[in-house]
Amino acid sequence: MSSASVVIAEGVSAPEGPTLGPGGWTLNVCSFSRDSDSRVSGGDIVATHPDHPGDTRRLFNTSAGSVEGIPAALAFGPDGCLYITDEGHRAILRATDQGSLSVYLRSPNGPNDLSFDREGNLWFTDPWGSDLDNAVGGVYVLYAGTAIPEQVASGLAFPNGIVATPEELVYAETRTSRLWRHRRLAEGQLGGAELFADLPLQAGVAVQGPDGMALDGRGNLYVAHYGAGCVRVFAPDGTQLDPIAVPGRDPTNLCFGGPDMGTLFVTLDDTDQLIAQRAPCQGATIQFCPSASESPSYEHWLRLIESSPAV
Repeated sequence: MSSASVVIAEGVSAPEGPTLGPGGWTLNVCSFSRDSDSRVSGGDIVATHPDHPGDTRRLFNTSAGSVEGIPAALAFGPDGCLYITDEGHRAILRATDQGSLSVYLRSPNGPNDLSFDREGNLWFTDPWGSDLDNAVGGVYVLYAGTAIPEQVASGLAFPNGIVATPEELVYAETRTSRLWRHRRLAEGQLGGAELFADLPLQAGVAVQGPDGMALDGRGNLYVAHYGAGCVRVFAPDGTQLDPIAVPGRDPTNLCFGGPDMGTLFVTLDDTDQLIAQRAPCQGATIQFCPSASESPSYEHWLRLIESSPAV
């Protein structure tokens, strides 16, 4: 794939939360419905294969009963299930490779993004209803084998994308255009919040700031800069590297994929597209992702996707 972007899926309304699935399929959520396109609905979880652009499959929808689903991010967990932050349900949902969906964990506000570390601990941001005038957003962790999440940070103006590694936790605070970091200390302890980076402000743009994020194999952090038409790249020490331009003003999230993990997939809110382009280097390994054939859940997820209806 060249450095130019390729449209993998379009008409996927308010796309967010891309993640790598089995057999090269890339999954993403459709957060809201758009009057301009009725092919998908808010709450849809869809999958598209980069080898077959436009062949998008609807796996399931998170709306249930009187609750309108507002999914925002996806991550496969250590049990082989797909975990979905859903601001409509004010919960993290759990989907099996048979397509069944259930509420896994309620959150105080409404969760936006999530990250499993290699120990299976689940870290997530909880921003729903927060902004500069009502900074009630928080960051939480549900340690593996426990049932009650612990608060990591509070008083945030829309905490958003999050990445957890053995060394640190990094998350975005969208309304202040800042990235924050906590060091992982001995015996499971977490250090205090440190300012990791400030993103440059865009003149004349009403809504802007850091959104979803992912790591490459060198430890560089890639951040979807909503309102700026690019993916910001930061070295492990917070130094800003060359940004990656994308064909839309409002990128919401991103993930690495492709046969060599060298393709960057980005969701664009203003164009309702999932695009792909060659990344500067390979992405880091994605925890618990059923992308390799030796994964216990690989065949089940692949069967579910391939048997799902086209949108």
